[in-house]
Order: sequence, then C-alpha cells, then structure tokens
Amino acid sequence: MKVYLETYGCTLNQADSDIMGGILRHAGFRVARRPGGADVVVLNTCTVKGRTENKIISRIEALGKQGKRIVVAGCLSINKKRVRDACPEAVLVHPGAVSFIADAVRDAAAGKIAEYRERAAKEGLPRIFTKPILRIPIQEGCVGNCHFCQTKLARPYLMSYSPGWIRSWVEEGVRKGAKEIQLTGMDSGAYGLDIGTDLAALLGEVRKVKGDVRIRLGMINPGHAKKMLPKLLDIFEDRKFYKFFHLPVQTGSEKVRKEMNRAHSVADFRAVVRAIRKRFPDACISTDIIVGYPTETESDFLETVRLVKEVRPDIVNLSKFASRRGTKAAELREIATDIVKRRSTELSAIVRMVGAEKNREYEGRKMEMLVLEKGNGKQEYGWKGRASNYKQVCVLGKAKIGERVDARIIGSNHGSLFGKRI
Repeated sequence: MKVYLETYGCTLNQADSDIMGGILRHAGFRVARRPGGADVVVLNTCTVKGRTENKIISRIEALGKQGKRIVVAGCLSINKKRVRDACPEAVLVHPGAVSFIADAVRDAAAGKIAEYRERAAKEGLPRIFTKPILRIPIQEGCVGNCHFCQTKLARPYLMSYSPGWIRSWVEEGVRKGAKEIQLTGMDSGAYGLDIGTDLAALLGEVRKVKGDVRIRLGMINPGHAKKMLPKLLDIFEDRKFYKFFHLPVQTGSEKVRKEMNRAHSVADFRAVVRAIRKRFPDACISTDIIVGYPTETESDFLETVRLVKEVRPDIVNLSKFASRRGTKAAELREIATDIVKRRSTELSAIVRMVGAEKNREYEGRKMEMLVLEKGNGKQEYGWKGRASNYKQVCVLGKAKIGERVDARIIGSNHGSLFGKRI
C-alpha cells in the first residue's frame, strides 16, 4: 500500500512527520512522493493561524472530492468538527498519538472512521533520517498558558525526551550524513522541567557528539532564556552551535503582554537580547510579534514599533491576530479589520527596513557557510546555505550540498545575503 505524507507548520511538526514516515516504512508501507498514486494521504497539520487552518481544510475537501482516503494528524485534529465537516470519513491522529499512525492508515484504507488520542512516548520509534538537515524533537508542550494559543490545546502536556535518546538520535544522524541538526520543541526553554534536568544540561550533552556538524536550537521563550543565560551563552561558544536565538516577544507593550498572559516581560526580552549581543555581536535574533491583539491600543502598537526599532531583530515573524477556538482571547471583542491591516502594513515595512539595514552591514565581509540546498536552475545564485549565525547566504560558484565554503558577501536584501565563493 502506498501512503503520501504532507506536512504543514513548524519544525516540530516536520520532526513528527519524520517519525511517522519511519513507522510507515517499518510497517511495510511504501511512502509515495506524490498524492496521485497513493492509496492513503496523511496530512500532518498546523493550527497556529486561521489562514493555515483554512488552507488545510480546503486541501482536505479537494482530496475528498478526488476519492482519497485521508488521515488528519497533528494539531488541527483538535478542531474535530471542522475536519469532519470537510471529510466525514477522515481518521484523526492527535499529536501525542503519532505512534499509532500505521493503525490509522489501515483504518483509513478500510473506510473505518477512527480517532487516536492516546499519549505515547516517541522515544525509540523508527524515524526517517535525512541529510543534510536532521530534525530532532527534544520536547513538546509547554508550561505557559498564553491566551491566544491554540497549539497549547493540541499539545497540552509538557513531555521532554531523555538526554540519552536525544544524543543517540544526533549520533545516528551524524553517522548517516547529517550536517545540520535542528533541535526543536514547542518551547525548548521548558525542556527538562518534567524530568529533573534543563536545556543547558541537554545542550552540554549534545555538544559532546563528535562530527563536523552545526546545531540550531529552536524557539525558547525569553523568561526561560533569562534564567539560564550564563550557562546557555557559555555552551554557545562551541563552534557547533549556530549563533541563532529565536525569542518570541509577541508585543512591545507590557500591558498587552500581561493581557496575553505571557510568562515573561518585555524587559526580560530586552535584557536577554543585550546579553546575547554582548557575547556574540553577530548573533541572529529572531522573534515573533502579533499585531492587533484585541486589547491593543494605538499606544500599545507604537510601543511595539519602538521595540523593533530599538532591538533591531534580524528576523520578525509577524502575524495579524486571528481568533482561535477554545482560547481565552477568542472571548474578546476583536479590533476592526482595517485597523489591524494598517498596523500590520506599517510594522511590516519597518521590519523589512531593519532587516535590509542589518544585512547591508555584512557586505564586503568574508563568511563561511554550510551549503544546504541547490537552486532550481533558474537562479543566478545556484546554492543556498547558512552562515555561522544562521543567516541565509545565496552563493555564486561551484559547491556541493553539505560542504563548507568561504564566500565574499557582495549584496543583500532584507532576508538574505548574496556571496561569491572565494
């Protein structure tokens, strides 16, 4: 039987898909490259944004009209009614139940309506090991209760994987040719709070793995980062670690931050960024911001604008607020759409300006990059990779995937650097 696996959303979801792909192969299924020839289509879904949910629902409806048997896995499984309205026969697999994916596929193929909610450990499960990039989940769930977050409802329990298993996954990946390791979680900073350890201890263990590899740490909330800053920064001195920090602040207003029920302050975010840049001046800072939270006034919005101009993050994942079912924020009266759109447009322009200005500072410099991707043949810059601070570099000249090359930066835009191999 052929199964097609399609993934939406974050790196944690992609890591879950690697596990599902491994389980399916181990169970004797063939993983198809396209949905056309597949007997069953598995959609590993995301629910963080309403726009993404609508896109996935449209995809489910289209596949259903084609007569496809469908398994809906991932976070959208909590919106069971909407999934069932789109495809009454869909089999649901909640994020904690990915170990049952083979059973779910068999149910779908047989036309049996089923739902898998059981929580089961993912340690020791088969997985697909990819190169040059390997995604490894270190935890899921979090200890926060942000009022806007539906993902917390889909992954409600903190579950950290043991350091021994994580290290063994890294070692196996390196043996199989991985050059970049992405350690991912719903909130990496919460790692270990349920098993008597912490993120710094885990990274100290992972750094012992031998091999020419780069490690990217996933999202860590500012409050967690602040508590472990000295140890964390000491570990990041190791050349293995990209000098990349994803620290979601969500708003520049302390008032709105409290109303969002965020477990950190805007001041914490500022302090963490200052400490990182003092130790690593070229560190790449990524953050997330929501524009138009229901309690956001014009004054609150301007505080967010000031924060972006002051901190000058390299990357800002900007979202317009969208009400998510089951959350506290869904009970609030939303701001007029035209106001949210105007604020988003204004801040987007500032974000692009800051990104472009920061990237221009690299022009003329020599940078080492890890080549991770080949262009599509139509691009002048035929290779893409990451510098030591995770800046994307598009490079001219001969290269091969997994190779480290030196490049002179000859141009930039708000999102990328452009270099020539030297």
